[in-house]
Amino acid sequence: MAEIITLSDNTVIKNYPNFHDNWQTNLDLLKNEFSWVTGEDTLMVQEPFQHEYFKEQSVRTCLPRRVCSQYNNDDFATCHRVHLLDSKKSRILLSTGYWVEQSNYPTWAENGIFIIAKSIWITEEGKDTISEFDDYEEFYFRCTSNIAKNSYGHTIDDDNDTILLSALVKTDGTVISYRKHETNSEIDDNEFLDNWVGVYVATAKKQGKKEFAKALFNSGLT
Repeated sequence: MAEIITLSDNTVIKNYPNFHDNWQTNLDLLKNEFSWVTGEDTLMVQEPFQHEYFKEQSVRTCLPRRVCSQYNNDDFATCHRVHLLDSKKSRILLSTGYWVEQSNYPTWAENGIFIIAKSIWITEEGKDTISEFDDYEEFYFRCTSNIAKNSYGHTIDDDNDTILLSALVKTDGTVISYRKHETNSEIDDNEFLDNWVGVYVATAKKQGKKEFAKALFNSGLT
């Protein structure tokens, strides 16, 4: 998934798929702290960055579905692992469809946004982790450029339908930060952001949630 993530402080982080030259460089950095990480199970690796919540260097990797298929009844759209380099802790992060009516959205969600996914943390047997991962959740959503700028601090193009925002939110409702996710147009890998609408609609049909797919199209945000 060759995406570019922009943090609230305008830090830009790039992810590299396993056919890119920078993949090996960043994988080696990760393996210096997590010797059990393998290239076979690392489809994508992210540049290290200072995590907004943990306040230490972090790297997220994208995992093959087979690694995560045992979790959450194999019900997820994406599977990642979040690594904390300083404390040497990690946790699997799944994203699943968000099936909540807009009238019941969390308080940080402005009118006019559409939340498509929410995270689930998974503890792996035999991997060192910390309970603080459970302190927050990630929500992925689509909105207009006006809302993105005025409410979430990010600049987006309304004509670019590959851009999503995400919110890192503590379980008590306190917002940690907002991120922008966009396709890295310099790397062609047919990644999730290129077809997030299709993935959402297919998942909605599979879960018997067609009304949410209809609501997405009716929102005008696709």
